Amino acid sequence: MSPPRFILRRLAFTAPDRQTVDLEFAAGLTVVWGGSQAGKSFSVKALDYMFGGGSALPALTEAVGYDRCWLEMDLPKSGRITLARSMSKGGYDLFAGGFEQALGRKSDRTLAENHTTKKESLSTFLLGELGVGDTEVARTQTGEKSTFTIRHFASYLFTEETPMIAEESPIVVDRQASDTFNKNVLKFILTGVDDKSMVKVPDTKQQRQTNAGRIEIVEEMLNTAVVELAAMYPDVEDLTTLKLDEQAERLDTTLEAFRSNLAAGHSALDALSMERRRLVSERDELTERADEAVLTVERFELLATSFASDIRRLIMLEEGAAALMAGAKRPCVLCGADPEHQHLEHGFEAVETSQKAVSAELRKVRAESAGLTKAITSLQAEAVGLQRRIASLSGEIETKDEEIGAAREAAVNAREQYEAIDAARKKLHDAMSVERRIRGLRVRQAELAKFKPKGVAKGSVAVGVGTVVGDELAAAVEGIFRRWQYPGNPRITFHEPTHDILLNGKQRNANGKGVRALLNAAFKIAVMDVCRKRELPHPGIVVLDSPLLSYRDPLKSKHKELSADEATVAAAGLNVHFYNYLIARSDAQFVIIENQDPPFPLPDGVLEHVFAGEHGNAGRRGLF
Repeated sequence: MSPPRFILRRLAFTAPDRQTVDLEFAAGLTVVWGGSQAGKSFSVKALDYMFGGGSALPALTEAVGYDRCWLEMDLPKSGRITLARSMSKGGYDLFAGGFEQALGRKSDRTLAENHTTKKESLSTFLLGELGVGDTEVARTQTGEKSTFTIRHFASYLFTEETPMIAEESPIVVDRQASDTFNKNVLKFILTGVDDKSMVKVPDTKQQRQTNAGRIEIVEEMLNTAVVELAAMYPDVEDLTTLKLDEQAERLDTTLEAFRSNLAAGHSALDALSMERRRLVSERDELTERADEAVLTVERFELLATSFASDIRRLIMLEEGAAALMAGAKRPCVLCGADPEHQHLEHGFEAVETSQKAVSAELRKVRAESAGLTKAITSLQAEAVGLQRRIASLSGEIETKDEEIGAAREAAVNAREQYEAIDAARKKLHDAMSVERRIRGLRVRQAELAKFKPKGVAKGSVAVGVGTVVGDELAAAVEGIFRRWQYPGNPRITFHEPTHDILLNGKQRNANGKGVRALLNAAFKIAVMDVCRKRELPHPGIVVLDSPLLSYRDPLKSKHKELSADEATVAAAGLNVHFYNYLIARSDAQFVIIENQDPPFPLPDGVLEHVFAGEHGNAGRRGLF
């Protein structure tokens, strides 16, 4: 199963009033060759630009008026897509389908220019197609990190002529970045291991800056604390003479004595209040009893009045009965009969019986009336006694109120004195806290003044790839060189300090420009091959500008005469094996930009673009 990869299909430029210009690519090898100043190198820059290049495209006279750059390609997950970007930089429009389908319609979605996790960007989109998620690469040995983006891959995909022949290592992805970062980018690409887990350690410069900042903060805090303490004691010139600990000890003793007095005063006030509540309760109870006695006397007096009325009625009944009885011993006023001859129907016996009953009732009522009179007299006497006791209790309560008032006033005064002393103690303790803070800050100030930064020990942090992966990469480069039939018996080794490769033990700058270009080209292809071997993500694209510089015309080329090693390469026919090697590769896409035509007719399946240049008469004139 072939590994997932990108396939460039078409690079195009459009303008509202100009004819569309495009450059198609084969899935395998595409060769663009021809005269100088025909736009060949511009196409490499444009491809890099569409992969997130931050610099605007160079101004070509032929490109004036074109405002939009397009790139059609096939992706592992999304399939055929087309990207569009203004030639004045900015974000991207993403279209599903090919370039022809994208023209004249609204994009499916937009992608941000710069890598970001908050909004979908070109970088997150393309890395997602390769299965690369959020990844961080260490920029320094101290652990400062940067996010891995598609731009770091792009340096291994698109190699322009200037970096192709440069003396520096081909691992350079950013001239502004550190050597550590460049090495760690290669490490991630070749191993899939990033630096997320690396703990950041500040370098010596950062440590000094941090320490200087801490000293400044401590001095500011120290000055603030001294001013704060001086404000607490404005009359004291020398703050060291305060002896705050001794003052605090004396105040604590005084406050403890006041606390005891306050407790005793509160206890006495509680006892007085309790006694007053008892007196008030007793008075209320007696008042209730006195009120009940008065009410009872009033009711008894009403009953006595009723008894007197009953007595008067009974006396009248008794006197009437006596008068009737007295008339019973006389001749009848009706018939003149003597008493002894009078009969019962006259009713004297009934009168006599009634008289006896009235007399008995009169005695009973008089007895009850006498008892009631005694009860009234007793209740009146009790009421008088109760009123006297109530008056006595009221006097005692007034006395207690005076005592409670005096005790409460004394307690308030004692509380005010206690609070004043407590406030003084609090101020003293605050001052002691400030004084302790001053002492601590001075100790911290002295410690910071003695600070010495500690650098990261050399070799304590592993940077870039190790010798195992490095040797594997060197072996891949050597295999490519042998396939190209580089003259002699080329021996490629990995130079760990620079992460570059050595040809027969020679540094890159010891070789001619053409040989450096071949080394760079083989290096970029070998990186892709190692990723394939290790089943690691790689777009599968290698675009090389002037890798066969050794085959230049010394009279026409700006690079002039060939060095000895370049002349050896040119005489060996390496260019034939170079092209045959690329033609045989079906697992990746190669775009070769050259001034010289290929050494033999290219077979079917290889796409060839000839840029004749301004003075040429064969093929297209140029890119535009």
